[in-house]
Amino acid sequence: MEQIKIKNIVVTGFGPFGEHKINASWEAVKELSKISNDKLKNKYEVNLIIEEIPVAYDHVDSRVPQLWKEYDPLFMIHVGVSGGAKCLTIENRAHGYGYLKKDVKQCSPCEGSDCEVALATEIDVKKICEEVNKKKFCEACVSDDAGRYLCEYTYFQSLRVQCKKTIFVHVPDFDVYPTSVTAQGLDSIVCHLLENLS
Repeated sequence: MEQIKIKNIVVTGFGPFGEHKINASWEAVKELSKISNDKLKNKYEVNLIIEEIPVAYDHVDSRVPQLWKEYDPLFMIHVGVSGGAKCLTIENRAHGYGYLKKDVKQCSPCEGSDCEVALATEIDVKKICEEVNKKKFCEACVSDDAGRYLCEYTYFQSLRVQCKKTIFVHVPDFDVYPTSVTAQGLDSIVCHLLENLS
């Protein structure tokens, strides 16, 4: 009897750093899991895998490729908080250089041989924004500047593995959207990707 391969999607959020003692990205990802898990299993027959990523370059270096290998996901969404965001901000690209700000371990990454490279997702992020904005839970926009910190670094590492199946979403802090609203926006993104990629 042929074994059915389980389909997975992976959504990550970040742990605490700096003034973000409770990280809005991880709170939204946890809430996404609560509101979407049953629907994703029943309607789309996929497992939602969520994981909190520490704000540490060395952890990202090892764990992001491992997530791809371990779960072979249909797609991966990385979610990070941005103090300057006024809506869900879907990042179009990430750079492999210019990471000067130190992480929670007071480390910064080594500049490798690909340090002049910028990678872009092959997913139509403008279309995702249109879909989110139609739902009217919250607003979404596209950005080409992911901030040159752990968010962009994580995105770059994931794009190196699979640029056809990776996006990064910056979410605003709690004073702009409550966790429930951000999670609804993320749910819209997940459903759009499932209906258009898989």
